[in-house]
Amino acid sequence: MYHAIGHGCTAPGYVVGEPELRSQLEHLKSQNYVGEGFGQLESRLRTRKPLPPRFVVLTVDDGETSSLLAADMLEEFGLNATFFVTRDRARSASGYLGETDIRELRRRGFSLGTHGTTHRGLSFLSETLCIAELRDSKHWLEDVLGEAVPYMSFPGGYVNRRTFERAKELGYRLVGTSQERINSPARLRLHGQVNRVAVRRDFSLADFRRIVEGERGFYLWRRIRFTALTVPKLILQDQFL
Repeated sequence: MYHAIGHGCTAPGYVVGEPELRSQLEHLKSQNYVGEGFGQLESRLRTRKPLPPRFVVLTVDDGETSSLLAADMLEEFGLNATFFVTRDRARSASGYLGETDIRELRRRGFSLGTHGTTHRGLSFLSETLCIAELRDSKHWLEDVLGEAVPYMSFPGGYVNRRTFERAKELGYRLVGTSQERINSPARLRLHGQVNRVAVRRDFSLADFRRIVEGERGFYLWRRIRFTALTVPKLILQDQFL
């Protein structure tokens, strides 16, 4: 999971340099990884054929304008991805993809998904507001693209059973989380969740290799970090359920 490349409005720690992204994509290409987005993953799940032995799902969250640079580099290396966009930012915020850019990404063969209407953490919202974020962002993006939009990612990684069930009820077939763990092919399914690792500015190429190779030590370290950071959030989140 990427956010911004080279520059961006997002937190600096999530802005990956252009040379670093190039090195990471070069690594995938040189090691014969198949890099795809949610659209291709859905097709593979529908056919129930085994996934390639070296397979990685690539996504770009938030819809910052540097997503276009990411798209250029992905095409250069023969890789695909899904771009998740936030409605209100796309409509009016500086530094974010507009509707013309979004349609251009789709024309180039990338899949698009929603990232809420306002980028608020859905788990903290009331039932009515949570449903509105999921529904209205979906309807907007479907109008922009002229096709069904069955993918979304949870803003800020805030997801619980309630928000996941509402997403399924509204027609999302694959949803991206921020749970940093390897996806087991046996557990990947339609109307399910796709775990993702946020690639950060301070990750070395060796760290990136550990991510895609599923190195246990790396994921254990990330799980410890995730738990330490999210326990206070979960305690707070429970107050909104």
